[in-house]
Amino acid sequence: MYNFINNSMFQKDYEALKHVTLNPERHSALNAYEHCEMVVERVTELCKQNQLGSKEAAMLVSLAKIHDIGKVHGNAKPEESVALLKKYGEHDENFINMVKYHDVNLPWFISMTRGQTPSDKAWRKLNGKVDLRLLCLFMIADRIDCPGGWSKNNALVWFLDEAERKQHLEKNAIKCD
Repeated sequence: MYNFINNSMFQKDYEALKHVTLNPERHSALNAYEHCEMVVERVTELCKQNQLGSKEAAMLVSLAKIHDIGKVHGNAKPEESVALLKKYGEHDENFINMVKYHDVNLPWFISMTRGQTPSDKAWRKLNGKVDLRLLCLFMIADRIDCPGGWSKNNALVWFLDEAERKQHLEKNAIKCD
């Protein structure tokens, strides 16, 4: 499962993340590698708190390693990470969708602030492509180094509230102490 971890091209690119700086207004990590390692630790804690099985935990830990790999080529868009996944030999569609949508909360939040709230159809489509609970857990972990923590990230808080309000996420379905 998630064989990209052993792919030499991935390993080289992952190490190269040590040279990718992040916006200090959005991250306290010194570089993209440190950020990914922090996300691995946080997602591991969240998996334990939420009593996830080993398969789900493996997916989220693998996602933590690869979600920002596109930044090694100067592109912060998830599509770049998805393209690299295939080059690393990863073809699991469920996993690819998690990488693709790992940061969907931000563009959807921006759309909402512009009066273009994502439709119920868009939410159903997303829910059909990914396990929304796992995606939300990952989004929380991904904000480990945000100033003020995940609960101060307006886009994420809005997304979690909307997922719950639209009944795609059960109330109190996520533990994140």
